[in-house]
Formats: sequence, structure tokens, C-alpha cells
Amino acid sequence: MALLSPDKSTVELGHPGLVQKLIARINQDGPLTFAEFMEMALYDPEFGYYTTDPVIGAGGDYWTSSEVHPIYGNLLARQLAQAAIEIAPSGVFTILEMGAGLGTLAGHLLAALQREHPRLLDRLQYLIIERSAGMVRRQQECLLPFIQNGIPVRWLPDLAALPPDSISGAILSNELVDAFPVHRVVQRPLGLREIFVGWSMALGAFIEVEAPPGDPAVQHYFERLGLRLEDGQRAEVNLESLDWMRQIARRLTKGIVLTVDYGHTASDLYSPLRRDGTLLCYYRETVSDNPYVRIGLQDITAHVDFTSLALIGEQEGLRVTGFTNQLHFLMGLGIEGAFAGLDPESKESLFLRRLLRPGGMGTTFKVLIQHKGMAAPVLDGLKSRPFLLDALYSGAAAHG
Repeated sequence: MALLSPDKSTVELGHPGLVQKLIARINQDGPLTFAEFMEMALYDPEFGYYTTDPVIGAGGDYWTSSEVHPIYGNLLARQLAQAAIEIAPSGVFTILEMGAGLGTLAGHLLAALQREHPRLLDRLQYLIIERSAGMVRRQQECLLPFIQNGIPVRWLPDLAALPPDSISGAILSNELVDAFPVHRVVQRPLGLREIFVGWSMALGAFIEVEAPPGDPAVQHYFERLGLRLEDGQRAEVNLESLDWMRQIARRLTKGIVLTVDYGHTASDLYSPLRRDGTLLCYYRETVSDNPYVRIGLQDITAHVDFTSLALIGEQEGLRVTGFTNQLHFLMGLGIEGAFAGLDPESKESLFLRRLLRPGGMGTTFKVLIQHKGMAAPVLDGLKSRPFLLDALYSGAAAHG
């Protein structure tokens, strides 16, 4: 990672208030794990990226599938309505969305249920877990028409607000896990080293410092998967995602967990072909791999290890229903019908194809569905399964 020259100002480093907070913390406590650095960059209560009104969609820092076209939320609604028949044919059906962004997906999903499944809507409870007060305000503005029509939408700050075994329904996350803070590591001849973040007064820059892993769970992460990185290979370790999966599994009594994000199986994610890891930063629709500039002003993400999510879920009673990519998931739900009568060169057709594009959203985005408290439900989104379960678990030493 190239360091900034000494004349770079704190403004170019990022939000001045956040930069000063980081420097003060490093001066007091020593170098931070990258997970601690990323936590502050994204979620600092005063200056973090997600607490200071990020711009998503056209002209913003990045696109989510729900911002590309309403068909995404419409088809998710169709999938959840189908699942509801097996999960809760009567009584309350709960959808718990984790990290709802601008509320766009929830809005499209509720509108589709209103049109196509009004009886389900009559017994629906929609919960949103959102830690950012600013994002909650934007979600409430987006969903106000539904709330005014009597649809119960409720916000909670974290999973701790829900008791164990309290959810019968579906737990949904869309591009959430990639934004969890990650540890960064590099394999050296003498063993795995963790990359910490320090501050150089002489350079006026944040610097990377290698040391033995600060948390034994970082070292154990690869041992559990039966994987070893090549010498010089960098990677990310998302310990928070494992705890998150444990927590949501414990709150689900009967239903499904539907996780959509960009990521890979562990054997693919930690392949030597990804020698530099997958950490990326998004700012005004441009992409870089430098998290040490525009701190608090740019998004920071890392691809998701779906194998580890599946393994941890199994330990907590979640069984894998299916694993596919967004292309096959949406095709199984009938997205081809949306192209009927469209000019292939129209803007509408362009946005629909963007959701399905091989090498882009269509194949980079994966869909993991797990179930608990019931037999595996039959789901249209899993009609076509390009990934077999042995690929999901390939090389995982802990899979029994």
C-alpha cells in the first residue's frame, strides 16, 4: 500500500474530526487492528461513513441491487410469500431486515406484497435492525406511506433487543455482511501475520504494521477451514460475521435466513488467485483499494466467506436450503417475464440486465438460504443451483 506524502492534509486523509480521533486513539493505545480502524471509519457515531448520510445509487458511491430496479424487491417479495406458506400459513409472519440502507428494498418489497399478496400483508410484522440514527430517519421517510396505511414497521438498534426464538418468518440481509469490519492478514514464511494500522507523524500518513494476530480466532479461522494462504498472500477475516450468524440463528425459531451479498466459497475466496485479498473502497462510483484516504467519506467492503456462514449456521441449527448466485436466483423467480415487450436497447432493459450480468451483479452476488425448525422449503429462487453443497464446504475441516 503506497503511503501518502508528508504534505497531504487531514482533509485529503478524510473527515478531519475522524482522522484526529483515529490519531488520538493510536497515540494512546498503539496500532489498531484493521477491524478497529474500519469500525471507526464506517460507524463512528459522529463522523463514520454510515452515520453521515452516504449517497447510494445514481451519482453516489455505489449501487445496490434494490437501487438498480424495483424488480429486485418485487421478486424477493414473491420468494418470501412462497416461503411464508410453509413457515406460517396463518398467524403473524415476521420479516426481519438487517441493515435496510435507504429503505428502498423494504419499500419495493412491501409495495409488491400490497399488490400481489395482500392477505400476507395483513398478518405481516416488518422489523428493521439499524444502528445508524441517520439511516433510520431516511428509512422512515421512505416507508412513511406504508406506516400511514397501518403496516407495522418497527426499528430496533441491534439483535440484543430481540429475545431468543422470537422470530417465525424470514431474516433478510442484502449487502450487509460485506460492510462488517474485517481483520486483515498476510502469510509470511514463519506464519500468519496480522496487519495493524499505525500513524506516522513524519509521513503524515496512516501506515501498516505487521505483528502476530491479536486474537487467536484470527489464526483459528483458517485452521477451521483447512486452508493455508500462500506466502505473501493477503486476506480478510470477518470475525463479526460469525458472531452475527450465531445471533440471528438463536433468534429464529422457525423460518429461513436469506443472505445476499458479493462473496465466494472459502476455497475460492482464499485462492492464490486472490493474492491481494478483496478489500475495496467506493467513492462517487469509483473504486480503489486504499482505505487510508477519504476516511469516513468512502465505503469500505470485503467479499463474504459464505462457507464460514454456512458452517457457523449449522452449529446453531441452521441447515443450508440452497446456495446460488443472483442470476440464477432471479431467473428462478421469473425475471425473464419483465423483459417481455421491452426494447432491448431501452434504459429499462439495461437496468434489468445489470442485475443479471455475468462477471457483475449476476454472478458476483451470491444467495445463501438456510432454514431452521422445519423441513427444507421448496423455493423457486433455488430451481437452478449452479453451486453444489460440496463446493460450498470444499476443504472445510470443521464440516462433519
